[in-house]
Amino acid sequence: MCAGVLGLTLALAPLTVTAASASHKTKGSNPKSAMCKAVKNEQSGSSSVGTSIEKAMTSGNFAQAKQALLKAYSTDASNVQKALGVVKTAPQNVQAAFKNLLTFVKQVRTDIQNASSLQGLATSFATLGQNKQLVTDGTTISNWYVGICGGTLVTPTTVASP
Repeated sequence: MCAGVLGLTLALAPLTVTAASASHKTKGSNPKSAMCKAVKNEQSGSSSVGTSIEKAMTSGNFAQAKQALLKAYSTDASNVQKALGVVKTAPQNVQAAFKNLLTFVKQVRTDIQNASSLQGLATSFATLGQNKQLVTDGTTISNWYVGICGGTLVTPTTVASP
């Protein structure tokens, strides 16, 4: 259920964090859980979605690229919504981070829908990429996930600026 959310968080990291320092590697409290397996599967699938979006963006066909992005972000919004139902036992800060992430994903989808050019879309993404709350929420969700599934905890050090 949380797979798309973590995929989205990890996918958006380059937009928001220009530097991150690894602070602690952990094995996780339950790395064989269904959530961990689902996230790993989602991450595998995300690369093919990323490839199709990249092809659409480099094709010069803005309409095709826009549709590929809308499909990806609609799926992510649905996954965040599902995750909200599943993370009820997570700490309050994690639940709040998921709620904020849903708002962000909806804003990205709206910006894609309203874009009339690739340049306009890039400008919207650059503005959204400066959202410090997104960086904080992404770190909260990622580190919660790492605590359960294992990996490297990160601390964002800067937010991208135009």
